[in-house]
Amino acid sequence: MSLRKIRVTQIPIHRFSSLSQAVLVAIASTCGIGVKTALADPPPEPPPLTVLPPVFCFRFTDIKAVEDDPEGDKFQLAFEVLNWSNQPAAGVRIAMTEGTNTFVTDGAAPTFAGAGIDSNGRPNGPDGDPLPGNQQFINTGQVTQSTETAIQWDAVQSNFNTLVSGPIPNRDLLGVGPRNTPGGCALVPGCQLQGPTNPVVADWETVDNGNNVLDGFVVTVDDIDEGEVISFNWNLLDVNGNPIGMPGGIGNDYGFGAVNIARIPISGDPDSDFRIFEQNTGVERSNRLFAENSHMVTEYSPVDYDTQINGGLSALNAVATETAADGEVIAKFAAEFGAGIAGQFLNPEDNIFGSTVNAQLVDYPEPTPTPDPSPSPSPDPDPSPSPSPDPDPSPSPSPDPDPSPSPSPDPDPSPSPSPDPNPTPPDDSVPNPQPESVPEPSAMAMLGMTAIALFGYKRQRRS
Repeated sequence: MSLRKIRVTQIPIHRFSSLSQAVLVAIASTCGIGVKTALADPPPEPPPLTVLPPVFCFRFTDIKAVEDDPEGDKFQLAFEVLNWSNQPAAGVRIAMTEGTNTFVTDGAAPTFAGAGIDSNGRPNGPDGDPLPGNQQFINTGQVTQSTETAIQWDAVQSNFNTLVSGPIPNRDLLGVGPRNTPGGCALVPGCQLQGPTNPVVADWETVDNGNNVLDGFVVTVDDIDEGEVISFNWNLLDVNGNPIGMPGGIGNDYGFGAVNIARIPISGDPDSDFRIFEQNTGVERSNRLFAENSHMVTEYSPVDYDTQINGGLSALNAVATETAADGEVIAKFAAEFGAGIAGQFLNPEDNIFGSTVNAQLVDYPEPTPTPDPSPSPSPDPDPSPSPSPDPDPSPSPSPDPDPSPSPSPDPDPSPSPSPDPNPTPPDDSVPNPQPESVPEPSAMAMLGMTAIALFGYKRQRRS
């Protein structure tokens, strides 16, 4: 059984009819540039009496659509990681959380569909220069695991100028010690003190200008439609392949976290606080999360980065595709990340390190049922009080419930108003047929039938 079948049949997918539409609006309204303040999720606990500067540990550097995808919901996401932990990082691992199945709009939740390495980093493709201010690093790592719910890379940073290769160096923010706000600020490029306890980063683009960064990790995602989310835990791995940190005070809180990326409507408006986990502050699309407006997809990928894994070895498939550069917006995304938090794994088999969970999904309420516009308890739309199945209006004496002796088979010779079966001579009926004497018993019978019908109708309404 494939992982896809396991995920669909054994892991619940939450589908909301009206709520899913509300989510489209909520996510769309979350992401106005310059409207919502770009605030990171709550950072790890700093040393006593120390204020640490704001940083990011994970940022998307490029997103491109996969050409010739018939559904138009397949994309390549490239990202960089920053190591603010207490030791070098020799690997990166991501694994989907249950947040991925929280909002599914078309019956199929998003999945990972491949992974690879873009050695020169942003942008995806054979040509690329580092982001402005970034150092000349080359990603010479490789993919070591790739499934529909988890991906793992070896992380090897090669310095283009010194030709030195190794794990991603670290800058230990939590190790600056108590009462050392200036020491924390000194570790973050672009940080300036505005007062003894107020470290400020004026430009997010400077944060990744140090040596503790590596770009060029690429993951292909599929089945991500507007209004849907991919949520995953991320871990930095040490030189022995173990996680640098996990919940519960294990290791360093800057060594793990959670990322949520949502595909939003192209015509989305600001401003809301759509979140996946309680600890999140809401998705947004600032340059804290997306380098150089990469949240806006305007190109198809020129390269297929999906790596084939055979016997533990990786081989890069560099298959050229056409690139659309006309500026047309293909898709839009918004995201959020948090350090020091981990959500419930979507596939329990992906929790290979036995991590605990310290992030809970936001409990969105079920949609309120739409009230029935017809409050009448009667399912019969015909308000007629005569439910008799007999369409014959003739007042036949057989169904007449009136116990009157008039329908007796023995004819009454007296001049009773009931119909006389004795025929009148033809010559007398021509000048004076007296038709008014015939409908009198008919009217009485119909009144009786109407009364019975109304009585039965009222009993039906009471039942």
